[in-house]
Amino acid sequence: MAISLRALGAAGAAVVLTACATTPPPAVSASPSTGAASDSPAPSASGSAPSASPSAPPSGTPSVSLPPASTTIVLQAKGLDKANFGTAEKDVTTLLTARSGKPDDSYSGPVCELDSATPYGRQLVYGGAVFLFQSKAKGKANSPRTFTSWVINLEQPLKSSMKLADGYPANTTFAKLKSAFPKGKLSRIALGEAAVYVFRTPSGIWYRGDDNTTPTDVGAGAMGTCE
Repeated sequence: MAISLRALGAAGAAVVLTACATTPPPAVSASPSTGAASDSPAPSASGSAPSASPSAPPSGTPSVSLPPASTTIVLQAKGLDKANFGTAEKDVTTLLTARSGKPDDSYSGPVCELDSATPYGRQLVYGGAVFLFQSKAKGKANSPRTFTSWVINLEQPLKSSMKLADGYPANTTFAKLKSAFPKGKLSRIALGEAAVYVFRTPSGIWYRGDDNTTPTDVGAGAMGTCE
């Protein structure tokens, strides 16, 4: 099965240290306070009060309170928050499984059957997100693969365990993107008799659509074509 551009379209935590300041209790004196002489006879040794034994003040070492580790996967320009593009497939799938469970679907096969040197690829589908892994050129089913791209279909819901990097809207237009990213560029890419429009932000995250008005996908990494 060819994994084409169109197929793709179908688809840290801050450590807070809380110092619990502990104020030691005031020192307790073992000697009686000085003052006016008492008219009472001095008590005998056997009637003397026991000496005060103040308890040792608590340690001044602050306690450390760590928030629970985030389980949300952030899709960003260089890959994921815990796995950049180029990471081995098994490491990324382990991360995805640990945080989002098993994929909803998966596909494997030549990336483009029209190219004799095409890599062998695999897609993992999680809701509206697709993660693509590819081998080197002329790859086979058993060839090692690395993480090469992710794509979110903006018309499908994203799993609660995943989020798009901050500052990149899911509900937008190409005009709004140009306003938000003045240095970004909108291009028309011909695909035979059809075409797609791609807006690339300076960070590398791109938006893609079938017309020059509204994007249908957002992604990062390699965006290959097959024609």
